[in-house]
Amino acid sequence: MDTQLDNLKPLLRWAIPVSLVAVALLVGRSFAYVTEPGTATVVFNSFTGLQVGRVEQPGVSFVAPGADQPITYNVRTKLWQFSEGENIPNQAGTAIAINTADGQAFTVDVFLALRPNDRVLDTLHAQIGERYMETVVVPLVRSKIRDISAGFASQDFYQKERRFEIEQKALQLISRDLPATKVDDQTVPLILIEGVFLGTPKFPPALKDSLEQKQVASITAQTAGVKAQIQNKETERLLILARADQTAIELQGKAAARNAQLADLILYEKLEDRIDKAREQGQASPLKVIRVEGGSTVFLNVDPQKAAAVTAPPAP
Repeated sequence: MDTQLDNLKPLLRWAIPVSLVAVALLVGRSFAYVTEPGTATVVFNSFTGLQVGRVEQPGVSFVAPGADQPITYNVRTKLWQFSEGENIPNQAGTAIAINTADGQAFTVDVFLALRPNDRVLDTLHAQIGERYMETVVVPLVRSKIRDISAGFASQDFYQKERRFEIEQKALQLISRDLPATKVDDQTVPLILIEGVFLGTPKFPPALKDSLEQKQVASITAQTAGVKAQIQNKETERLLILARADQTAIELQGKAAARNAQLADLILYEKLEDRIDKAREQGQASPLKVIRVEGGSTVFLNVDPQKAAAVTAPPAP
């Protein structure tokens, strides 16, 4: 018997410290709570209720075992979808049914980027709770999208600029009506909404065809308008050139009437143009200057196939 006790003594020397360490670790672990990155934690105490003003950021925090209950929220921005279908990630609900200003009814997918405000996460948990999406956000978004869409025509959902206008109005109205609290005399939203985006509207076939035809007609009309503007500019240009030519002819006529030699020179220049043009085309000159008599230049039409061109010097 003594021999067996002697053999167990070394084991007992190690067993007791190891047991104490294990107990300490278990007890210590029950006092510690780890908040993961991208999350924040509020603490509910079984005796005093929610610990107001306490929002644990990522890291280790200490809690009272059996009394404190940590509740962790994902505070990363998440894109929620109002869309039809199965296995849609972060689906907040089905596509939103709307009625437009021109009396058309259809559905449209809506995408919403938001996150809980970790700065006032304790207030969010106290006033709304973890189901803030289905209790507050979803009904508000559906209501505002319907209200805003009623002020736009169905064809506006086809146009990029008008769709952007709808999205911006929705963002403003939803942000304005989300729950908020006062912190240091400043209004702080409990939920931060970062963007509202419209998906492809699901028009009935007849409405879709009608809108597409209107788009084609609009593009055709715009093209015709551009062509008309170009034609008007061309007409104006031709009129300006015609007026310039007319003015030049009038000025030349007035100058020629005053100076007979200038009239001879103008006629000479015109004939020289015909001669130069014939030479460029490899043809014989149709006109030749044959002589100058006194103060006047005399010209003669010559058939290049029947007579040679002769240019006579001025008479002495």
